[in-house]
Amino acid sequence: MNNKILSGAFWLSVGNILSRVLGVVYLIPWIIMIGKHNISPAQALFNSAYTPYALFISLGTAGFPSAIARRAALYNSHKQYQDSATLLKSGVVLMGISGFFCAIILFALAPIIAKNSPVASSKEATNAIRIVAPALALIPLMSAVRGWLQGNQDLKPFGLSQVIEQFMRVLFILISTYIVIYVLHLNFNIAVRTSIFAAFIGACSGLIYLCWYLIRHYHKKLSWNFDSAQMIKTFQLIKVTFYESIPFLLVGSGITIAQLIDQVYFRQILNNILGISLVKTQYIYTLFSANPNKITTVIIALAMAISETSLPLLAASRGIKKEILRLILTCTQKVGS
Repeated sequence: MNNKILSGAFWLSVGNILSRVLGVVYLIPWIIMIGKHNISPAQALFNSAYTPYALFISLGTAGFPSAIARRAALYNSHKQYQDSATLLKSGVVLMGISGFFCAIILFALAPIIAKNSPVASSKEATNAIRIVAPALALIPLMSAVRGWLQGNQDLKPFGLSQVIEQFMRVLFILISTYIVIYVLHLNFNIAVRTSIFAAFIGACSGLIYLCWYLIRHYHKKLSWNFDSAQMIKTFQLIKVTFYESIPFLLVGSGITIAQLIDQVYFRQILNNILGISLVKTQYIYTLFSANPNKITTVIIALAMAISETSLPLLAASRGIKKEILRLILTCTQKVGS
């Protein structure tokens, strides 16, 4: 058990920490290319798009990856491998539909969200939010596959897919920003738009890697042919997994909801009530929200890695109180050390 926790925590830590470090380090060259006079509106615009995007990811996945991980681990512990494979199929189908509709809803609501954001130009904020919407169609799919791999205690591709996703995103941000600013000599707002679109490039890269991994390592266990009996079982699994995902949804989306509330009411309080100009409100919002959030995610990455590793192990030990207690004590010791 210790080996499983350490191995899983290692790969999730590598994925979480490296992806978040990349998400902080790239800011240095990006800020230099954007220019010190443009950095405040650029970061405010960037963050105004990513906060609702993060919330819609939480709503689009609805805690399903963690619920899939728990259910897959339970099936595997009982040697119900066919049910585990069916669970992946149902999760991919449901997450694909959920991501598609969430992307459309975010695209449609972009003007309303932008109007209440602390960005000086509502038009630019609307464009930024709409540019990130296509990535929303892919992230839930990727989350379903990651959750299933987590349930199989195969966490190496989970962590590597996070690194690949973030690396390709950062690479696209830096290259596109350089081309827009130094080669094409265009406005910094266009550089921000291409930087936001990088979320789609990163999501595509991570999803391609996960699909390749599934084909290479699990192709014998997975069949995508559906018969009527399997369709009925698929809908039953979706129903069960949905109920189990509700606690994960409430916990996982709490911080993002608070950040969106900050984003919506920040402008109302500073600009409408206190009479501070939109430009200064935008600057204060950048200091208040844009950069601190990136740093705090790095700090909590290790604790999250251990908790995500222990989830399928807890599910596999369901009903065995001694094993559950031993696992909790082991995880507590690892976090404390």
